[in-house]
Amino acid sequence: MAKSMSRSKKRAAGARHAVGKSERAVVKKSTSTLTIVEFKTTTRFMLSSGHVDVDTVAAEFNVTKAALAQSLGFAEETLQRSARVSAQKTQQRLREMLEILTRVEPWAGGMPQALGWYRGQGIPALGDQTAEALVKNDQAGVVRAYLDGIATGAFA
Repeated sequence: MAKSMSRSKKRAAGARHAVGKSERAVVKKSTSTLTIVEFKTTTRFMLSSGHVDVDTVAAEFNVTKAALAQSLGFAEETLQRSARVSAQKTQQRLREMLEILTRVEPWAGGMPQALGWYRGQGIPALGDQTAEALVKNDQAGVVRAYLDGIATGAFA
């Protein structure tokens, strides 16, 4: 049993070192294992006001604002109006999407591939729903918990 705990600690440490320069993981140390508690959104998509820059996100993924809004579960015109873009719910979903994409990017091969996974790959452990569908239904926490488990060595 001591060996399996040792392996999980090594896997968690490896996941911590795999984090890129633009994003940082906050790691909480418990009595038996290391657990990733929070993963901050990459700063390249953020404005000085603290809001996500929709234009930068749309340009990064080569999609229109309407397509991005649809991917987040909003009406197409939501990301066209500055008042709606800065709304708390809109910003929260944008951050959740970017957080998930940032976590997936290293093993997906890049941000465009991460977006492909986010939109099209069902997650068997979560009822074969895509990360996109779960975020649309305000269940990003479930996806984050799943990715935390994968990062610490759990099986899908």
